Amino acid sequence: MKVIPVIDIMGGVAVHARRGERSAYRPIRSVLLQGADPVALLRAYRETLECDVVYIADLDAIMGSGENLAIIGKMAASEPQLELLVDAGIHNALQARRLLDAGAKKVVIASESLTSLSSASGLLTELGTESTLFSLDLKAKDVTWREPSTESKDPGVIASRLLLLGFREVILLGMDRIGVGGGADAELLGRVATAVPGIRFIVGGGITSIKELTLLHRAGASGVLLATALHSGTITRGDLIRVKADV
Repeated sequence: MKVIPVIDIMGGVAVHARRGERSAYRPIRSVLLQGADPVALLRAYRETLECDVVYIADLDAIMGSGENLAIIGKMAASEPQLELLVDAGIHNALQARRLLDAGAKKVVIASESLTSLSSASGLLTELGTESTLFSLDLKAKDVTWREPSTESKDPGVIASRLLLLGFREVILLGMDRIGVGGGADAELLGRVATAVPGIRFIVGGGITSIKELTLLHRAGASGVLLATALHSGTITRGDLIRVKADV
């Protein structure tokens, strides 16, 4: 199971995400580094946690209020050995290719940025499975779509359709759990993973302990997204080493 640290960028700095309420986000305060520079945080993740994959969310691009493409390119150039998974609110292939050209390994196609799965299907056809993954952005266990949308809000239904479209990797992101703890939804993961065994699931939102990592792995997670627990020191490098040994 991959442990994937997260960097949320807004206004050129790394911010602390909470419940998806982006207007209230503030620069991170972390035990891993001084300040909130995204490039320095990426380096700290590699040096301290010895990770090889990092998830980046360009919140300005997601909200349609700007972008941090130049910073993402600088991050990719500074740590070329790291695989960067980038969500920048993409809804067309041109946006996706700009991210890939900047150094992203994969672009995240997120439900909150789309009104339907037809756009996701087109992006997958153009970019291929090696360059894409889908994010089911959840609130109260329902899939969140860009309005107006007539798509199902049932994550199991959408995951099944994603498998038929050709997706092989999907994020289950509990947006209302981000940054506030409470635990990721292992029960929901287990239900969806059992119903759609052909997909690798990455889980994020609310993870606070190494015990949860073990539970999520047993429920079917192939990876987990972590941020707050790393910045607070609740989950440490030693914890991650022990979890890897256990799973």
